[in-house]
Amino acid sequence: MTPTSLLVCVVRDQDALRLADVLKERGIAFTKLASTGGFLREGNTTFLIGVDKDRRETVLAIIRECCARREEIVESTVPVNEPIGPFVPQKIKVLKGGGVLFEIPIEYYERF
Repeated sequence: MTPTSLLVCVVRDQDALRLADVLKERGIAFTKLASTGGFLREGNTTFLIGVDKDRRETVLAIIRECCARREEIVESTVPVNEPIGPFVPQKIKVLKGGGVLFEIPIEYYERF
């Protein structure tokens, strides 16, 4: 397999284990990096996946299946009310899961 694209996929840590397991089961090689999100300050995992044209849609379908968005209730870590006074944690609904995917064309590839 000569990859034609590099998929850079950032997903929540909670989705990363399942995604890694399914990719392994399907024989799809990847590199996994730990990362941290900004807004919720929660752990993320970044996957680097080299794909050829024939497997691209299969890999995208796996990512979509394993990393679906969902609504969760979390405790707010920033004051919501102005002016800033005593901090009272509040529960808010946020969308979690999902991810961000970048596809980068590969101009040169070498395995050593």
